[in-house]
Amino acid sequence: MFDHYLFKNIRYYASYQLLFVIIFIILSSSGAFFHFLLNHEISIVESWLHNNHWEILIISKLLSLTIMNRWFRVRLYEMKTIKQLSKELLKWPEHRAVVISFFIMISYLALTQNEFAIQNLGYWYYYLTSFVGLFLFFGIEFVVIAYLDDVLNQDDRVSTFWLGTLYTLFFAIGFRLCVPDYYNLLTYVVFCFTALLLLSGETFKNWSNVVCFLVVFVAPMGSLFGLDPVWGDDFSPFSIKSKLSIPFLAVIWMVSFSYYKYRDQIISGARKFVR
Repeated sequence: MFDHYLFKNIRYYASYQLLFVIIFIILSSSGAFFHFLLNHEISIVESWLHNNHWEILIISKLLSLTIMNRWFRVRLYEMKTIKQLSKELLKWPEHRAVVISFFIMISYLALTQNEFAIQNLGYWYYYLTSFVGLFLFFGIEFVVIAYLDDVLNQDDRVSTFWLGTLYTLFFAIGFRLCVPDYYNLLTYVVFCFTALLLLSGETFKNWSNVVCFLVVFVAPMGSLFGLDPVWGDDFSPFSIKSKLSIPFLAVIWMVSFSYYKYRDQIISGARKFVR
């Protein structure tokens, strides 16, 4: 029974990622095709694909989500809408989630060297596009995961560990197929996704914590400090000279989520020690 429910979740999530990749390839190829019809040089086509990469990614994810939603609506008589789910899942984020979001942001900036990129001043459209793109890129994932949990896991619970591990694997594969890792940020992207999975709770439905982490850490670090997996620091007003290595990311991750998981025990132990 456990394997059956786990397989169903992963099958639909993998199908969503596959559909996302296919739609992305179709949209990118169509855009390039029309440019070639206009006899544009390859450099112009590459520039168009680069500058509009975020828009193509988000449209592809939204279309994939829409198709999956339609599929479930055809098969099921009743299904909650995004509006209904939002009313249930959006509330004030946990205090611990706010603390972790700011802690990770401050730690990352404190452990790296930043420089001001004066040549990138005035790219406000790209700052905004990067911010919104990162927010939606990760946020849509958790809309999909919440849908799957709401539809598939009503009768039985699935192992959070294995489900989260496999979600991360398929997310990373889908990301890598659509975003060339020119800026060596795949590890960072996986770090952000796993952090969001943990903040989203045992059923991956705590959207408030997800929104908090995206708004405080993920989106600003990408749009303002160059940790954008699509554009890097091509348009950001600040640039991080040396990104954190995997060991440093692991330490920040462990400290943050040890606090998140054991905060109450730590505070209780500290009070007893003071007494």
